Amino acid sequence: MLEFLSNESWLNPQIDYLIYLQNIRMHLSPIFDEVFMWVTRFGEMFIPMLVMCMIYWCFDFRAGVYLFSLNSFGLLISQFLKMVACVYRPWVLSDKIHPVRSAFGNAGGYSFPSGHTSMAVTSWGGMAFLCAKRHKILCILLVLAILFVGFSRNYLGVHTPQDIIGGLLIGAVLMFVINSLINWCEENRDRYLYLLVFVNILIVLFMVYVFTKNYPQDYLNGKLLVNPARGIYNTIVYSGWIAGAMNGICICARFFPFDPKAASDKCRVIRAIAGVVLALILLPVIQIFFADMYNYSYTFFALFLTGFILTAGYPFVFTKLEKFIK
Repeated sequence: MLEFLSNESWLNPQIDYLIYLQNIRMHLSPIFDEVFMWVTRFGEMFIPMLVMCMIYWCFDFRAGVYLFSLNSFGLLISQFLKMVACVYRPWVLSDKIHPVRSAFGNAGGYSFPSGHTSMAVTSWGGMAFLCAKRHKILCILLVLAILFVGFSRNYLGVHTPQDIIGGLLIGAVLMFVINSLINWCEENRDRYLYLLVFVNILIVLFMVYVFTKNYPQDYLNGKLLVNPARGIYNTIVYSGWIAGAMNGICICARFFPFDPKAASDKCRVIRAIAGVVLALILLPVIQIFFADMYNYSYTFFALFLTGFILTAGYPFVFTKLEKFIK
């Protein structure tokens, strides 16, 4: 399977497709680069995280648990496959590929599968799955958003089509698997503790694998083509966030589940505004004081703290405050 992903007869048509898009891009105004850079941000962590928090805090607890769980498992599996497959980026595979320069920032490490696409499917796709029966137009718009995010990664020259397909498949399969898992946990909320233990063991095993694996060491003109340190760092970031979010979700669901539907509209608005302010303050502060590419322990702790505060700390505080005020 891994050899197939790097097979030239399979990759060459994909490279040709990227070159075709690149030629179109070169003849268009640079404003289209900015448009697709904006589109691709819907496959990054910040925007989906805020939307999931709003649903979790203000509208539907069970839907929020599902979305956070789906997103966490999607991130974990896609990053695991990246580190297993070690497929190089398009511009490494072919010197004819010249990605949009501003897209390089979030395109480090290995290529398969596309993390942005996986994030889009497990976030916007999860929301589409939940509202498919009641809000068909919204469901269609969310699916279109996923497709645009995937296409943007090809247009910007940072992923091959196989990376996009891989991200789509991961998210599509997980939507149904995680829905069944959460239904199983909701039948007996003690099962959330089993889920918590399972996720923590999975993360530990994943990090052990990442730190002990032998990575490709291919050089060009004395320079390492792909430095595995970037992929290892991304693994620490995602593992910290997933551990924090899933521990928070499981502890909250088991010990102090709350019902956003029972809150007044005024309470929901206050929760949303205060939560957004918290997230906007918390993330930059943690990034400045804790997240450090050269210190894995601080980075893991920083992202764990962020995920745990947003999924357990903040809900616990606002439910206690609302009860006190009443």
